Amino acid sequence: MELAIEANKSMEVFVFLLEQLETAKMDGGELDKLCTELQNLISSLQLPTQILESLGKLFEKDARLIVRSSANVEDLAGMSAAGLYDSIPNVTLTNPVNFGKAVCRVWASLYTRRAVLSRRVAGVPQKAAAMAVLVQEMLSPDLSFVLHTVSPTDNDTNLVEAEIAPGLGETLAAGTRGTPWRLCSGKFDGVVRTLAFANFSEEMVVGGMVDGEVVHLTVDYSKKPLTVNPVFRQQLGQKLGAVGLFLERKFGCAQDVEGCVVGKDVFIVQTRPQPL
Repeated sequence: MELAIEANKSMEVFVFLLEQLETAKMDGGELDKLCTELQNLISSLQLPTQILESLGKLFEKDARLIVRSSANVEDLAGMSAAGLYDSIPNVTLTNPVNFGKAVCRVWASLYTRRAVLSRRVAGVPQKAAAMAVLVQEMLSPDLSFVLHTVSPTDNDTNLVEAEIAPGLGETLAAGTRGTPWRLCSGKFDGVVRTLAFANFSEEMVVGGMVDGEVVHLTVDYSKKPLTVNPVFRQQLGQKLGAVGLFLERKFGCAQDVEGCVVGKDVFIVQTRPQPL
C-alpha cells in the first residue's frame, strides 16, 4: 500500500493525515473527516503493474479470486480484529481496473472509523498499522467453518469446537444474523457432540459473474446432511477434530482456524493463535 502511495506522489499528504488521525477528536466530526480523506486517497491509487503481472503468473486469467486483508493489527493472539477489515470476494484479473479497485478498497479499510477506534482502545499507534493483501483462489464450499482447539465455552483443552455455516465463510465472519451448527469433538476419544443446529436463513455461494458479487440463496435444511444425517455429522466432527489437533501440535499452541469443506476435502484458509 505504501509503495502505491509513493508511486502516486501522495506520501506527504498521507503522512500528514496519519499524524492528525492520532489525536483527532471524535466530537465535531474531526475523526470522521480524516478517516474519509484517508480512505479516499487510498481508494484513488493505481495498483502497480508489477503486482498484476506477478498475479497473472500465479492464476488463470478467468480464475475467481478473493482479495483478503492481511494487516499487522489483525489475527494476533491478543487482537483478532475479526470482520474489522474488508475482504472482496469473486474478482478476476480479466478486468485489471476492477481488480485494482478491490485491492485499494481492502487497503482503505485500515482507516475506517471502527478500525481506527479499535486500535486506540488497544493502545496501537495509527502509524504502526500496516495493510497488505492476500489474493487466494475462490473455492465454492459446501460448508465453511471456524475451529477453536481449546473449547471457548469452558476452556477444555481436550475438546475442539467447530462453528459451521452453509456456503461461503462470510456468513460466519460477517456476524450474519442466525446460529451456525456447533459441534465439539474430543481430541483423543473422537466423541462428537452436537451443541446447536444452524438456522441461518441464507447462504452465500460463488455464482455471480459481477466482480465482488456473491449469490444469496435461501437455505433448505431438509437437504443439508449436517442437519438430517447423524452419521455425516459424526464423521465431519471427527475429521475437524483431527484437523484441529494436527494444527495445534504443528504450531505449538491453541489455534483459531478458518476453513471450508468441498465435497470430501477439507481446506484450511488460515490459522492463528487462539486468544485464551
